[in-house]
Amino acid sequence: MLSTSTIGFPRIGSQRQMKVSLERFWKGGASEKELLDTLNEVENEAWSVQKGIQSVGLDSTLYDHVLDTAFWLGAVPNRFQHLSGLQQYFAMARGAEGKPALDMSKLFDTNYHFLVPELEPDTFPLKPNFELVLSKVQRGQALLGKDAAVPILVGPITFVSLARGSVPAAKSLPQILPVYEKLVQEMGKLGVKSIQIHEPILVTSAGASLKDSFLAAYNTLAAAASRCGIAELNLVTYYDDLEEEVYRWAVQLPVSAVQLDFLGVVGATVSNRNLEWVEKYGWPEGKKLIAGVVDGRSVWADLEGHACWILHRLLTKVSSTSLVVSSSTPLQHLPFSLDNEPAGRVPAALQPRLAFAVQKVAEIVAAATAASGNKQQAAGRHLPLDADYGYGEKDFSRPEPYSARRNKQIAMPPFPTTTIGSFPQTKEVRAARAAFRAGKTTQAEYERAIASHIGMAVGVQEALGLDVLVHGEAERTDMVEFFGQMLEGFHFTFNGWVQSYGSRYVRPPIIVSDVKFLQPMTTIEYKIAQSLTSRPMKGMLTGPVTVLNWSFPRKDISRKAQALQLAGALRQEVAALEATGCRVVQVDEPALREGLPLKTTRHAAYLRWAVDAFRLTTSVASPATQVVTHLCYSDFQDIMQAINEMDADVLTIENSRSGNEMVTALAESGYTRDVGPGVYDVHSPQVPPVDFVKAKIKSFMDSGILAGQPDRLWVNPDCGLKTRAWPETIAALRNMVQAAEECRKELVPGWKPQQPAGISGGQKCCC
Repeated sequence: MLSTSTIGFPRIGSQRQMKVSLERFWKGGASEKELLDTLNEVENEAWSVQKGIQSVGLDSTLYDHVLDTAFWLGAVPNRFQHLSGLQQYFAMARGAEGKPALDMSKLFDTNYHFLVPELEPDTFPLKPNFELVLSKVQRGQALLGKDAAVPILVGPITFVSLARGSVPAAKSLPQILPVYEKLVQEMGKLGVKSIQIHEPILVTSAGASLKDSFLAAYNTLAAAASRCGIAELNLVTYYDDLEEEVYRWAVQLPVSAVQLDFLGVVGATVSNRNLEWVEKYGWPEGKKLIAGVVDGRSVWADLEGHACWILHRLLTKVSSTSLVVSSSTPLQHLPFSLDNEPAGRVPAALQPRLAFAVQKVAEIVAAATAASGNKQQAAGRHLPLDADYGYGEKDFSRPEPYSARRNKQIAMPPFPTTTIGSFPQTKEVRAARAAFRAGKTTQAEYERAIASHIGMAVGVQEALGLDVLVHGEAERTDMVEFFGQMLEGFHFTFNGWVQSYGSRYVRPPIIVSDVKFLQPMTTIEYKIAQSLTSRPMKGMLTGPVTVLNWSFPRKDISRKAQALQLAGALRQEVAALEATGCRVVQVDEPALREGLPLKTTRHAAYLRWAVDAFRLTTSVASPATQVVTHLCYSDFQDIMQAINEMDADVLTIENSRSGNEMVTALAESGYTRDVGPGVYDVHSPQVPPVDFVKAKIKSFMDSGILAGQPDRLWVNPDCGLKTRAWPETIAALRNMVQAAEECRKELVPGWKPQQPAGISGGQKCCC
């Protein structure tokens, strides 16, 4: 049979062991040794599952693999260089001593967040520390043997491409390469036979400009591997196909093998072209092709035998001794195993159609076995269907332009304060939900418990003096799961956890059929919350593109078609909220940019239907209803036009870790609608001082955005507060509100405190 390889596996443990251990460690309830013991346990579990694979990628992390790379390189920001060991590692991840953590962003077009390396002049010279990475290699070799245990490294060019800072890639790469060389040499001393170097940057449009960098880097690394007896240096790409010209030079790089993704994005209407390039240009003699033919980020099983069909096509150009079977991407984007679902949880008709990470490993072996035989698979892969749902032009536009509707909406003081939506999910909240799901409490008892938590959230906000309130989302386990459970067309797993970042895991729903609105989903909680205050209360929805991008989509119809189905359903929820008296509706789209194709030539088509989906959702709102949206975890400079075309009345954004990059971009683009840049980082337990928040607010004014109009600059945290504890939440919001109040006095001539904000135009809140 053909050889097999894996390039990554879920790093969280079958029972989320890493999450439990990390959070105990952070709270002081576990020692460093106990944390590392859990890491070893999770590694052994994952690697043991892959024992039938010839080359197993040694994938594991305490928090994030890009952070791991910065750590072993010694690319540590100056503010953390006085620390060492795991104290330094987690300070980079979470912040410490009042100093901000590394920025967080989405990894290419996935829902995984990585920590953005910082490359500044004071980062150099690097102070490498190979202890964690080399000890991982030794553990893998002990379990799997030296032939099968293959270290994984984030490639040097991908690393510098993902990094930020004043030292450009052209200057940082020559300083980083010697550290990679040294690590390769150290791995050679351990008897390593093969190394995977992951360079997904090659599949982006930037790949075309990186030829010289790749040639220089891989000539250096290949020579280092040869000197220390490492037989194979494997270049691994994934998340999309290579551009034609990139393919032609990338396969000629001085490496033993190149991995290509032959599948691309589920639901994309543009075909992956890597197979076309192999058939058109052939494959270099003596070089291995690692074929990513088992879908690494789709939960759908390959019932059609598409992997085997691709392999048979490839075998006409590549010898069987040079063809290796693998997944299209690392399997970290999938739940651990379908076997972890309780009996009867998955409908009988759906069960055979699904495959999680453990099952995908079996698919790799099955495809390698089947392709080695003479059975020709007849069915190729068909592009997903698109659809037109009969919406007209008016369905995608608000009744009046922003300039006409703004004065009809709620009146606000200068620097109005609000939050992004969620409040701490305490043990009590989770216990109430668990008891209800287990049938230990009645519907009425559960609703009373949720109403009590809503009352607390509203009371805290009123006491702190926030201007626009939220109900806190105590009833929601997850901002996507909640809506999926209320709509037709979704399946939900019990143990289908996937790492989002660090110890933050999510259970993406699976879209299994057409999505349809059944009944109002958020109006009960909204009415409870609004009845407790005269201040404006937001109705809180997750946008259609985010629901799509944070779910496992269907593969039989296009992502565009699924987004419009979701928009049509959420549109009815906006109307239902308005009918209850809601005059501020927030439709969050934090995942808008992460769905952006990795090729710039495909951006326009995606953004067109993504913006259409948002506008279809919100266009039903009356001019007097303020539509808010929230974007986070991404770089938005290249989608400014799309953000403007969304036509939201208020845009709130993640900002605190990004050095006002987005604020500057909005100012330079002439953005005209209200903006709420985040003033503090919700992913860190650090409480921002009042002066810190004031400095942030003043920096927004200095940026020139909205000509410094204080009533149009909102003051809010970066994101929701779900993962924070109540004491730090209250302390941070108290400082935020105080900072806004002091800025009103200092920056707005003649400002005098007034009554709490309410609904303008003579309208009353629904109480």
